[in-house]
Amino acid sequence: MTALRARFGRFATLVAPAIVLATKRYSVGMNATHDRHLVKCPRCQQPIHVSMGRFAGGFNDHGGWVLSCSKCGQKFAFRVKNPSDASSVFAGATVIASWDDATDGDESRVLADHGLSAGDFVAGTLLIVSSDQCDALYDVTRRALYICPACHTDIDVAAYTILKTKLPALNSSLYQYVNSHLAGQAPRPDGVSVRTDLSCACGQKHRLRFYREFSEEPIQSEGELWLIDVGGALDVDGIYSRDDCIAILEKLLLRWRATHSAVLLATPFIGFDNNEELRRKIPALWNRVLNCVDPAKTLLITRKKTFKLFKNAASGDPATNVDFLKGWGLLNPMLTRLDDKDAFFKQNFHAKFYCGMSTDRVEMLVGSFNIHEGRYAENIQVRSYEYAEFVDRYILGMEMLFNPAVLRKQRRTVEIEIGRKDVRLVHQQGSLNSPELS
Repeated sequence: MTALRARFGRFATLVAPAIVLATKRYSVGMNATHDRHLVKCPRCQQPIHVSMGRFAGGFNDHGGWVLSCSKCGQKFAFRVKNPSDASSVFAGATVIASWDDATDGDESRVLADHGLSAGDFVAGTLLIVSSDQCDALYDVTRRALYICPACHTDIDVAAYTILKTKLPALNSSLYQYVNSHLAGQAPRPDGVSVRTDLSCACGQKHRLRFYREFSEEPIQSEGELWLIDVGGALDVDGIYSRDDCIAILEKLLLRWRATHSAVLLATPFIGFDNNEELRRKIPALWNRVLNCVDPAKTLLITRKKTFKLFKNAASGDPATNVDFLKGWGLLNPMLTRLDDKDAFFKQNFHAKFYCGMSTDRVEMLVGSFNIHEGRYAENIQVRSYEYAEFVDRYILGMEMLFNPAVLRKQRRTVEIEIGRKDVRLVHQQGSLNSPELS
């Protein structure tokens, strides 16, 4: 009981029939921190206790294990940081093989040696406990957020192609700041902002801005940096499939997480309850939102029936049961607020809008789109307002109260500039910048 009530540092995930549930974070030695995870065997549901370690301020290997359940002998794969040193299994299973992602072909070979494939991983889809580190990645395979206004081609892929080639130099610049921070010579920032220029195939020049929340760990993948601005190229206005709508919303949520003080989501419906198959998809839809927002600065307005539908869909296992997780202090704070007795629900509305808010401006995605998936067509567009106008047009119309004090918090960022020939750390010690859009 005492251990479970300790500080919980990561998040829990679920995909039937395998479950990963994160529990207590603790430190060992000077530089290593460990997250304790509960992994359930995909065959017999045997609890397997895993300690996942990472080194603060150092490079962390990425890879995985092949685990054998001590109860039924089932083999399955599990991705983990530092599989050969800082991470370990201390109950419920045995590590029978491991691989390092830095070695080409190592994962495929190890899986094949034990009769496994890419479909045998324990993977998660439901974010039910908040994390102090956002694991959301910018997905360039989904609908682009930024379109060149001159030739109307997607900018996202080209932007990340440039970024990928600069990761070693970026990490070198970031390492300079991390060393100063760990030595007490520089403040801890909220995030890392990276700027560079892109020349489109048509000749148009674009100013790019990427962002990642601050971590002592180096950047392992270019997707960890979110593309939060391409000056004048944000292009969302028209008819889109629901799949494209939710992909656009995810990218906008990351943009607003980096550039705005608060996020407001207003939707009467999340998912469908027409049949059992659609109900099973509801937790994954909630997760797609939870994975992209900071629960401390996000407010969700929905109908009470919508939240009850989610609770029922997620109630089949203790690892996702809202009441069980809330009782142990494991529930995502956004869901905790909705489950409180005095939670704010709005019944008599059919408006759908999602926005990032700051003291001077609001950027909004508005249209017909509830949070659903599929090929059904919806209309959406991105609009911008001064904050006072937004309050008049939307907050008052929704007959809701909102405390503007939360918008006054300023973020501090380390600025890194990628030039043609070099990558430079741009900051003044003790005085960092706040991220603003161009």
